[in-house]
Amino acid sequence: MRFKDIGLTLSVLGMLIVTGACKGNDTQQNGAQNARQIELPPVAASQPQLNDAPKPEPAAEKPAPKPAPTPKPKAPAPTTVTVRKIAPPETAPAAPAAAPAAPGATVAAAPAAAEPAFGTIATGTALKVTPAMRICTNTHAVGDRVTATLDESVVGSNGALLPMGSTVMLRVTESGRGKGSEADARIAFEVMSVRVGDTTYQAWGHLAQMASLEKVRAQSTADQAKKIGAGAAIGALAGQLLGKNTKSTVIGAAVGAAAGTAVAAGTADYDACVPQGARFSILLDRAMNVRAVMLK
Repeated sequence: MRFKDIGLTLSVLGMLIVTGACKGNDTQQNGAQNARQIELPPVAASQPQLNDAPKPEPAAEKPAPKPAPTPKPKAPAPTTVTVRKIAPPETAPAAPAAAPAAPGATVAAAPAAAEPAFGTIATGTALKVTPAMRICTNTHAVGDRVTATLDESVVGSNGALLPMGSTVMLRVTESGRGKGSEADARIAFEVMSVRVGDTTYQAWGHLAQMASLEKVRAQSTADQAKKIGAGAAIGALAGQLLGKNTKSTVIGAAVGAAAGTAVAAGTADYDACVPQGARFSILLDRAMNVRAVMLK
């Protein structure tokens, strides 16, 4: 019983001590606050004053002055360009659009570009031509080509036309000198082409009719004189031997000269020539296809 009372007493005392200690602390805190509020006597100016304000920051240093910028060179003054507005070229007004076809109507197709039409110069047609130069057997050989001019226009079927003045190309097919006789001298041609403007048409044909050829003695006068002189000398010698006088010699010379002339004439060679401006005909062996021309 006593022990219980002692324990209870000790507990109460502990609580009182703790309470007193707490109050003592509060008293000390209040006293400290009151002590702070007490005014202090003025302090001499020589003594530093206490100040709990924050210390001012040192003034920022002024930056060093920047160097003056180097002046930039002035750009050249811009060139003044005058621009004039050019009016666009006038264009032709567009063609009006075709009116739409009525429903169910048939629209005709545009006609295609017509190809050039050709006609025909029939086989056996005669081309009357005139050569542009004199043609002889001693100047033109077989295979040589000569030009001639169409003397008359030739009209074929379906508008085919070879107009007068067209150039006709001929080729020599025969060229022979008469040996000892002018009858054997001959020359002939065939047609190769006919040129109309800038177009050349191939042609095939042969010589059908020739004007009278000129027959030219091929031997020189000196050769003929030699033959006649030789005949006269032989005749004079024969007369001298037979008559044994001057008269017989003269007669014999005359007779011999005549004989020499006959010999010279009988042994001469001849060339055949077509005179410049002569006219002859060429017959076509095959038909020619020629561009048609609308005749008015």
